[in-house]
This record gives sequence, structure tokens and C-alpha cells, in this order.
Amino acid sequence: MASGTKIVATVLMPVLLAGLSLAGCVKHVPNIAIPEKDVSPPKLVWEVYNLQTKETKGIEQDGQSFVVAPGDLYVVTLAVEDLESGVKEVSLTGNADYKCEQGGKVEEKKYPLEPQTQKASPDYDKKVPVRAELTLSVDQSKHGCTEHQRFDGGTISLTGKAQNSLNGAGTKTLRITLQPRPSS
Repeated sequence: MASGTKIVATVLMPVLLAGLSLAGCVKHVPNIAIPEKDVSPPKLVWEVYNLQTKETKGIEQDGQSFVVAPGDLYVVTLAVEDLESGVKEVSLTGNADYKCEQGGKVEEKKYPLEPQTQKASPDYDKKVPVRAELTLSVDQSKHGCTEHQRFDGGTISLTGKAQNSLNGAGTKTLRITLQPRPSS
């Protein structure tokens, strides 16, 4: 029974966001007027939330990494903010690389993650939002190994890009190391 590394945005995210909304975690995003000029790019931050421990970690440095232990479920959010000229566009892309082992033979697998994009247009008052987010789920219990193979670790590489209303741009990368499942 094969399946892909579980990067769920379609089923889990609406349920998760509804729960966060009811808990008061989803906030109203203010809009601002587009200024004449702004030389600063938008600020990009990775937010990593462990659904088991309920711990959140903000990752501001570009190129940082974190480790996901077998069985852990994380929600990774690319949060973008530009208080001066608003957020025009946000995108999230990535790749998954992992290994499956059976009887001492290792099979390497790779696939691109489904890209996500969010774009904002000025409203009727010519204002744009100051924040935007893209979210995905990392479930290490699901992977593309067959039932007879053991998941032997892997990496998810993410790239987040954002652009403000005056075309200032920023990019952040994040590396997620998936630890191998122990041999049984």
C-alpha cells in the first residue's frame, strides 16, 4: 500500500483553521493604503507547530532546518508581513526526497510538493492586507514506501517567496529532516 509523504492542505487545513478560528487564534488582517514608495522587502518567518506537544517555534533565519521524529505531525506556516506597503503575493514551493529500505536494499524517491500561491489585489479603497500566510502539514507517518519497506529518512526542502505592493521581494528557505523509522 503506497502513499506520498503526507503534505495535506486540502482536508486537514480547513478543519485546523476552523479550530484555530474558534479558539481565537485566527485574527483579522488589517488593510493599508499603498504608499508612494517603500524600499523595504516584506518580512518572512516560518512558524512550526507540533500538533502532539502543542509547541510553536518561529524560524526567522534563512536556510534553517528542524527535525521531525517518526510519528510526529507538524503544521508549517510561511507567515509574511509588510506594515508599510502590504503583501501583494506569497508563494510556497518545495520538494520531498526520501528513502525506503527493504532487505538491505535502499530505494530513493523524490517528488515536488504542490505549489501554493496567494495573491491580493487592492480593495475598493485601494488598500491591501499587511499579512498573508500559507500553511501545510507534515505527517511523517505517511510516506511513499510500500508496506514491506521501512521508511529510511528523508528531507523536505521548502522555499517561500513574497512580494509587497511596490514589488519589494523576499525569499526564505526551510529544510525539514525526516528521521528514519526504527527497524522492527
